[in-house]
Amino acid sequence: NSSLETKDNFDWVELPDGSTVFLNHNSTIRYDKKFSPRTINLEGEAFFSVALAETPFVVTSRHGTIIVTGTEFDVRATEDELVIEVEEGTVEVEAKDQPPTKLKRGDRAVYNSNKRAVQVEKAEYEFRLWISELELEFKKLGKEVKRTSKEIGKESKKAAKELKKELKKLKIN
Repeated sequence: NSSLETKDNFDWVELPDGSTVFLNHNSTIRYDKKFSPRTINLEGEAFFSVALAETPFVVTSRHGTIIVTGTEFDVRATEDELVIEVEEGTVEVEAKDQPPTKLKRGDRAVYNSNKRAVQVEKAEYEFRLWISELELEFKKLGKEVKRTSKEIGKESKKAAKELKKELKKLKIN
């Protein structure tokens, strides 16, 4: 099993399926090293950029489960509540003892363990603040952060073209 934990720092990881997870301060994710099935357990807050695949991507927390196939969303799982904000695509939330709730881009779902109900409202995108802080912190450290799986794909294609050019040069000389 693999895990990633933050204290007073941010961190990020690219998963074996090409998905990216950005962790806010004081957060932990746990997942199978082979990432099959595509399931992550979250305590704290993380932003997910999920690579498109036939198998669902599942985020579990003490208050419920979020199921997606390819999208970008933020999850904050604390002791008392579960908050999901959808940046791109759609997700399905299965909070404890509640019927599944579908969310689309711009939606925010809040499940409070005291109220035992899922409330859907307009997303506030509060997570963008800590994601910006994360990007600044990583720039200072000289690390580049890939925001989306689309960007990762573009970068690897660009690197492949550069490699081909270099190999051609070597053959000519």
